[in-house]
Amino acid sequence: MISYLVDAVLLIALAITSVKMVTMYRELRRLGSYHADYQRVFDQTALALDGIEVSIQEINVRGAQVLNALGSRMDDARDLIAEIDGLIREAKRQQSVLKAELKQLSAELAVRPTASQFTPSDTDPAAASSKDAARRTDPLLSGVTPPTEMRVHRIDDMPTGPFRSVSMHRKDDLT
Repeated sequence: MISYLVDAVLLIALAITSVKMVTMYRELRRLGSYHADYQRVFDQTALALDGIEVSIQEINVRGAQVLNALGSRMDDARDLIAEIDGLIREAKRQQSVLKAELKQLSAELAVRPTASQFTPSDTDPAAASSKDAARRTDPLLSGVTPPTEMRVHRIDDMPTGPFRSVSMHRKDDLT
């Protein structure tokens, strides 16, 4: 009878072990399917990271190209600024020369006799008749004073002339 009791306990233990084994088998199958999903997700992540790496390399290459182009443009701009500064200094120098020359001319004109001193007066009958005849024939001459002597100052100091065109694509040599 004791053997029946031991057999019953062993039978119950075997049944419990079998039930636990079946549940564990099902759990392992479910984990296996999860593992396949995880493996697929990790593969897709690796592909995405490779694509990101390629994109970063392309951005670095394009960034370097843009940086080089920007650097050359900045060098060109610095050269143009220096050239413009030189032209401004030259223009200011020429302006001061012109101002001095204008002062000299105005001083000379103040010392010279005026044109009215050389024109015949209105009391002279021959001069009055010729003046009236000129005013009657040309309406533009009435009220106009005779022209004074003019002096022209040329600004041809530079070999390329006083004015230059500046190009963003081509540099002119100042030799």
